[in-house]
Amino acid sequence: MNKTINMANTLSSAVEIKDELIKHRRHLHENPELGFDLPNTVAYVKETLKGMGLEPKKVGKAGLVVTIGKGNGKTLLLRGDMDALPIKENTDLPFKSTNEFMHACGHDIHTTFMLGTAKLLKERENEINGTVKIMFQPAEEIGAGAKDMVANGLMENPKVDAALALHVDPGLEVGKFGYKPGIAASSLDGFFLKVQGKGGHSSEPQKAIDPLMIINAIYSQLNTLVGKEIDPSERAVLVVGKMGGGTAANIIPDSAHLDATLRTLNPEVRDHLFKRIPEIIDATVKMMRGTYQLETLSTPSLYNNAELCEQMSPYIKEVIGENNLEVNNEPLSGTEDFSYISNLVPTMFMWAGANGLEDRNYPLHNPNVVLDEGVIPWGVAVAVHTAINWINN
Repeated sequence: MNKTINMANTLSSAVEIKDELIKHRRHLHENPELGFDLPNTVAYVKETLKGMGLEPKKVGKAGLVVTIGKGNGKTLLLRGDMDALPIKENTDLPFKSTNEFMHACGHDIHTTFMLGTAKLLKERENEINGTVKIMFQPAEEIGAGAKDMVANGLMENPKVDAALALHVDPGLEVGKFGYKPGIAASSLDGFFLKVQGKGGHSSEPQKAIDPLMIINAIYSQLNTLVGKEIDPSERAVLVVGKMGGGTAANIIPDSAHLDATLRTLNPEVRDHLFKRIPEIIDATVKMMRGTYQLETLSTPSLYNNAELCEQMSPYIKEVIGENNLEVNNEPLSGTEDFSYISNLVPTMFMWAGANGLEDRNYPLHNPNVVLDEGVIPWGVAVAVHTAINWINN
């Protein structure tokens, strides 16, 4: 077994470049972009990596990958997601967003984590007896970016053996980290339904097929599904977040729509509901003489490999201290598309504390959220130290 790389050197190196990293973070925060449409973000990240002597390669629609190390050993994948949210920022930051979008989930900091990690790893490349592969990912917020990169060869050349990702948490103090072994975040299934009826005059309903009646019946049936068919001890949330149709009170519309999301932790529960929802839609629409189009979008549950977490935890504690790594009992009720990676290789997904600002403790996805930039050197040091030592040992 190789000797553990000195923790103090890693953390001090991250602190030394903190000002440089904060400039990256503020540029990204001020210029957010959405989904796969990240031309300026990708260009900025690409040029920054080239300035470090790295050769970023495009993977998929808008992803970038760099590899660092001597090869001939294990390959560890690290992730920094780059996309923002369609939220208008409501903070007083001097570097607040200049457009209608906002980095309300901390992806600007995640990207900065990986820019700092890439810089320090490149400087220590001769210490890495294997390969660190860093992915800069688009479209996490729509659950599609990791899947796209995997489909376009992310996990090969070199073949990935394990993966590590950090996500900021405004509920944790700066310097503290947390993780949940096993299922760490729920799956997400989206159902996007368009019902075709037959429009007509409200005075002659017998000549029409009312699509609003159809989606209302579907809505009612879906809202009984979890309570009547799922064990109450299981966690399952089915929500119809959008539905409607029509243009005037005296017109029976020609079509209507309904959009729903399903979140579960147990794969068996998910499989059952994923089967039953289309069955209910199909039977109800046909019974009421309509037709329909149904599209689905699915993201699996995020899974933390307990053995990998046990291997990496000592290195993380060497950076942050023995008592600053928390093991959580409850999984995240939201969804994280790093799950596409965790379904392929052993994975550790961690929360990094970003709450050090009084009276600014808003949750993620809130237009008022302000994250403490003090988390940046901690995240970089944890990623660098853990990557080098896990690969070498």
